[in-house]
Amino acid sequence: MPLQLEEELRRQQSSYQNKTTLSNLTPRQWKLSQKMLYDDDHITIECDKNLGGACLDRSVHHTKGVTEHLGNTNVYQRLTKKQAYDKTNHLRYKIIIFIAKHKKQLTPAEYDFLYKAIYKYPSKLARFRMSLKAHKTPWKMRPIVCCAGTLMNCLSRWLDYWLQKLRPHVSTYIKDSNDLINKLKALGLLPPNAWVFTADADSMYTNIDTTHALLVIGLWLDSIYLPEGFPLDAVKEAMVLVMRNNIF
Repeated sequence: MPLQLEEELRRQQSSYQNKTTLSNLTPRQWKLSQKMLYDDDHITIECDKNLGGACLDRSVHHTKGVTEHLGNTNVYQRLTKKQAYDKTNHLRYKIIIFIAKHKKQLTPAEYDFLYKAIYKYPSKLARFRMSLKAHKTPWKMRPIVCCAGTLMNCLSRWLDYWLQKLRPHVSTYIKDSNDLINKLKALGLLPPNAWVFTADADSMYTNIDTTHALLVIGLWLDSIYLPEGFPLDAVKEAMVLVMRNNIF
């Protein structure tokens, strides 16, 4: 990079970093947000579908979390603290073996990205949280397991990077709402007896049979034309590690 260009980029970056931005909250809203931060009786969470924030009684939030999700022993298995950390440490060795086994399929940047995570995130566990399905009647909670800052974070991000490249191979893939509208318009004039059907999965992720999913996805990967350099064996093994070690 030419020296003049680098100096100009640094100057521009510095000017934005030092620039004071105006808040879109009123003083009263700021005061309320600060008060809510230390309120033990209420909790503020995000709503699905970009509907904004919601404030719930903390007891209602916790009860919903147990009755709708964590209390379902068909989906969740309760671990002791020792069991959770033992499994996490075991996972660390699995990831070390994974990196060594597939080193030739990884670029130097990928290798460093995955290997540094082993020591960067020693024992932090993922966190369970929920968002609110306010658009549903009756409203429900949507479970989220956040692995940011944990041992699993880098491996799941690496896996997502490669799987995202396969989206065009999925026949039902739709990029966004505009893409759907354009596809519907491209159908042209439909006969008067035409019907449009929509379908939705009920708690899709928690209803997925892990063993069956890994088998079907693996067969699908074997049947499509993969992009050049796609690390097939590594992706298959990473899927097993991610889907079978969701510890939080």
